[in-house]
Amino acid sequence: MNVKNLTIVLLVLSFLFGATACTKFSTQRPDQGVSTVKPPGVSKESFWRQRQHYLARKPSWNLKSRIALRFRDDHWTFGLNWAQKNPQMYVMQINNPVTGAVVAKLSRNKQTISLLSDNGRVYRDTDEERLLKRQSGVILPLKGMQHWVRGLTSPLYKIDNLVLDAKGRPVSIHQAGWKISYSNYLSGAYNVMPRKVVITRDKDSVYLKMIAKQWQGV
Repeated sequence: MNVKNLTIVLLVLSFLFGATACTKFSTQRPDQGVSTVKPPGVSKESFWRQRQHYLARKPSWNLKSRIALRFRDDHWTFGLNWAQKNPQMYVMQINNPVTGAVVAKLSRNKQTISLLSDNGRVYRDTDEERLLKRQSGVILPLKGMQHWVRGLTSPLYKIDNLVLDAKGRPVSIHQAGWKISYSNYLSGAYNVMPRKVVITRDKDSVYLKMIAKQWQGV
């Protein structure tokens, strides 16, 4: 994997920090595979708000997952270990899906983003989108991932549509032209975490599927 392609893989997953936002609700039917068991005496809208407030108090978390990414005519499959230390600090490791070896690392320390590539070179910037553009020529909105992978809307974009299941968990989120779909959750109450997330935007020919293997700190 060369530096240009590796940068696309890493930075498509990047994000900036923020808090939760107000939402509008849809009465569309949930997708197949999403639980429709309604908690007794609690509306799905109320449950959604409780879930947002709960996760907003969890700024530090860890995720181990497997990623399938398609960008135009290129395809990748890799492991992702994502350690969110606080809203301004994170470390993301890209792993070989067969051997588990670390092939690249993206980290943020306050305002500095560092990309350690598979050739040993380190690239730095203060903005993920600018770093992506400089290394690959690709411009993508990268500011919602921290929220989307946890089943939250991003406060940085207008909410075009939000579909909830009966437990107040998102079935789909539409923001900034992106569609984020959730077809499977781990067991639990309103703090349940997504197991399968698909993020797409047709006009940019981007398709990303995340399968969570382990959540910690949530």
